Amino acid sequence: MAPYPNPRRSGGHRSSPLGEDDRDPAARTRAATARLIALDTRTGARHLVPAAASAAAAARRAVRLGSEARSGIGSRFGTEPRPGPDSGPDRGPEPGPRAGSGADRDLLAAAAEAHQVAGWIAYDAEHQRFSRRMSLEALRLARAAGDRSMEHFALAQLAMQDVHVHRPAEAADICDAVTPQTRGSVRTLFTLRAARAAGQLGERMRALDLIRLTHSRHLDGPRDGDPAWSWWVNEAEIAWHHAMIHADTGDRAGAVERFAAATDRPGYARAVFVAHASLLWALARARAWSEAEEVLVHEVLPRLGNVASTRVERMLAEAARRLDGATRRPSLRDTAHGLAASLREVALRENPLHEDPLRGDSRREDSPCAPEGKDPNTPNP
Repeated sequence: MAPYPNPRRSGGHRSSPLGEDDRDPAARTRAATARLIALDTRTGARHLVPAAASAAAAARRAVRLGSEARSGIGSRFGTEPRPGPDSGPDRGPEPGPRAGSGADRDLLAAAAEAHQVAGWIAYDAEHQRFSRRMSLEALRLARAAGDRSMEHFALAQLAMQDVHVHRPAEAADICDAVTPQTRGSVRTLFTLRAARAAGQLGERMRALDLIRLTHSRHLDGPRDGDPAWSWWVNEAEIAWHHAMIHADTGDRAGAVERFAAATDRPGYARAVFVAHASLLWALARARAWSEAEEVLVHEVLPRLGNVASTRVERMLAEAARRLDGATRRPSLRDTAHGLAASLREVALRENPLHEDPLRGDSRREDSPCAPEGKDPNTPNP
């Protein structure tokens, strides 16, 4: 649920410790990225988008200045490739020239990571067009650096976003192109994305077969060469996506069961809150009023406002609307009204210019968890 290096560990993808020599542009870029990662892991992404955009722009400037001083490396980063079967790691639009020196490659790799993190933050804040632009730039920079690990990371992020905004065919294309060239936890990640895409394409049995394969591979344990950024691909993460497959295919009881399993994530409070919010959403859709009230009162409301994720807030907003239908449970309806009011208050406090999260924001390309494979722009029943 936070697809980038774990800030609680040393040796993330390449993020530098704070205070590293700021005369080195790659180190300076990684230090800025590390600060963003730490903040997002603690608090969520909504209010970090401007900072992430600034960090990415600074990384691009550093690449441009380096190219002007040396060989023009950054001059051909203007054409946006379309991710898919024709833009896998060894195919597709020309990614731009390879860097010449080790310092060139290091700076390009650092800039790729800055754009990948900006893409994630924008994704979680539901700025989907900007997220896609950042992820595509991360892909381009990673290819120019010859950084295959970050290239796979950027492609996995693009597939994740495709699933979120209900473009399953493109997500499937990316996974089909890249999966055969991966191994270990990276392959596990792409089979996870492929399973989600299959569910949205109406291929329910294939989706369930793929998610079982994903879980089986995860149980095989880590392999030598697994990138540090894959730390978050664990049993709870797989359970969350398994639940979303059930939700996408109309199996509401199955979604509830798997979301409950996804809440078992000790030591990662942000992900636990996301899982409980998702569980509440699934319970509301299943009209399981008693269980929904328990989760709302004991798990969601006490933590509300601690995680600034627009994705999660929209899920909670839909749950609140559905809980308002519990006509024979006045206490639940009153609590749901309190949830809705709290969501408005949090959003206005964080950014008074944003529209009401219960209505959405017309300035964004958004996807509030479209139910049962529906287009995200179709109103929920």
